[in-house]
Amino acid sequence: MNEPVVKPWYKEPWPFILISITGLGVVAGSTLAFIGLSNPPEIVSGDFEQLGRGLTDTNVRTAQARSLGLSGVLHMDGSQARLELRAIDPAGLPDSLLVQFQHPASSDQDRMLVVRRQAEGLYAGALDESPHPRSRIVVADLPQSWWLAGRLYGQAAAEINLEPKRL
Repeated sequence: MNEPVVKPWYKEPWPFILISITGLGVVAGSTLAFIGLSNPPEIVSGDFEQLGRGLTDTNVRTAQARSLGLSGVLHMDGSQARLELRAIDPAGLPDSLLVQFQHPASSDQDRMLVVRRQAEGLYAGALDESPHPRSRIVVADLPQSWWLAGRLYGQAAAEINLEPKRL
């Protein structure tokens, strides 16, 4: 009688195919863990409050800006920024305002500028670096009780309309 020849397990291809499938799973999982841990999520900007398991837009700062009748135009020319701000009571406007240029993808590249009052409703300040051409612009008082928003659309010298709106 002929007995079948049994090869040792390490000379068969199936154990190595099964081991390589599990090995690919380990490599893919480790790669995804590394990518996830090295790129933390961006900070949520806006008027949000943690309610229950989700974030809810409370719209408080936008409503405050609307109640004050705020609107404005930001003029940018190179490293100079000039802000014309309109309000129901222009005398009640603060002496300094915060202008934020929020990068569309990375909060590390956001730029901030404090502009000072030059005349009633007119503010000015100098930029250290030019913001990203697609930045969102947020103008607020220093305690950030209200805000106005607008967007740059790639112009170097631009005139941006600012109005109370959700972020």
